[in-house]
Amino acid sequence: MKDLEIKNQIYRVFDEQVPDEFQKILSKSKEEERKKYMEKRTKKQGWLWKFAIAFLFLFMLGGGFYTYQRNYLVDSTIDIDVNPSIELQVNKKEKIVKWQALNDDAKEILKDMDFKGVDIDIALNAIIGSMVTKGYLDDLSNSILISVDNNDTKKAEELRQKLVAKIDTLLNNDKIEGSVLSQTLSTSKEAESLAQKYHISLGKAELILDVVKNNSLLKIEDLVNLSINEINVLTQGKENSLTTVEKKGTASTKAYIGEEKAKSIALTHAGVKNPSNLEVEFDTEDGLILYEVEFNDKDYEYDYEINALTGDIITSYKEKDNDHQSSNSNNANFISSEKAKEIALNHAGVKNPSNLEVELDREDQEYSVDFKYNGYEYDYEINAITGKIIKSEKEKDNDNQSSNNNANFISSEKAKEIALNHAGVKNPSNLEVELDREDQEYSVDFKYNGYEYDYEINAVTGKIIKSEKEKDND
Repeated sequence: MKDLEIKNQIYRVFDEQVPDEFQKILSKSKEEERKKYMEKRTKKQGWLWKFAIAFLFLFMLGGGFYTYQRNYLVDSTIDIDVNPSIELQVNKKEKIVKWQALNDDAKEILKDMDFKGVDIDIALNAIIGSMVTKGYLDDLSNSILISVDNNDTKKAEELRQKLVAKIDTLLNNDKIEGSVLSQTLSTSKEAESLAQKYHISLGKAELILDVVKNNSLLKIEDLVNLSINEINVLTQGKENSLTTVEKKGTASTKAYIGEEKAKSIALTHAGVKNPSNLEVEFDTEDGLILYEVEFNDKDYEYDYEINALTGDIITSYKEKDNDHQSSNSNNANFISSEKAKEIALNHAGVKNPSNLEVELDREDQEYSVDFKYNGYEYDYEINAITGKIIKSEKEKDNDNQSSNNNANFISSEKAKEIALNHAGVKNPSNLEVELDREDQEYSVDFKYNGYEYDYEINAVTGKIIKSEKEKDND
């Protein structure tokens, strides 16, 4: 056998004994490549699905956040002040998100009311209606303050105008000629501090700051316990009385005696018939609304403070008119009538006298200071230059004495009314009224909005002898 034939035969035997793996290997290689391709494709598709789902989630989340923002997030805060003070918070669609009473009177107004999701117009309708029904808004007290707070000043202004128009319409429907004060808030730290200190709304705090900024004779502590109508009354007739607060309508003065009556009381007391330079203006002292009446007659100047509710004379001053004095008299370095009054009251230990009269005798260079307090009459003569007390007398007030119990006392209801009007309170708690016939005084005690009030009132004249207000420790 030739070598070539032997070699071919060996190859055949080998092929028969060894399996043909090439196709299998080739097939396996192709399968693996296909598998890798599918895995790669699957991974790519999986990533695309995840991206699509994530995009859809973000889209839904964005829409949900937008919906949440429109329906649940606070967009504007609105303070409504009369004497009740109420805070409303609305969303972008001007529907109520939150509401709260800021004092006890407001709790009475909002009793059983649920404003969640209610349109602001409907809420205002209910609130104003309740205030009218419960006597907080009427012909005697017709003023309301609206304050709007929004980061967007344009939106705040638009909402302010809308609310003013709405409230004006509601008051007209109730046949009340209202006075609407309104403002947009850019809350200052001073206003926040004032609101916290006196437990009032930010809106009322901003109003008070605006008033005292333009009226230096008015004090913050005299205004915080006044109603919005009382504050509104004080701004009437005063030039540039308000700068940041818009006013529509006129504050009602029907609860007061009136300017003509105040003039008559002052002129009658002074014995003057034809005064010159007669002026009458609203003022306040220790939270009491009063008329300030000033006039001249011959060589004298007169200055009266008269209780705007009762007509009682709180203080009266009479002194020589400087414009009519000789040059010699004008050269005297006299202390003021206020200083003379202060010296006398400090010496007597009296803070709230009645029938106070201060008169300057320029010729003798003396002040005469007379007043009454707690059943006694006080009479002082004070050196008009040095302030030294020349004479002081204290004696029983014969006009205030009664030999029996038939004195013409005011009623306990009247005493209660005088105290509550002075305090600016309508619905007190723990109210007690007690008459001391011997001292001819009413003691009126009550609590309101975290404070205790204590009044002593003359049982014959109705004049307030003492008034105290302090934190209720209970």
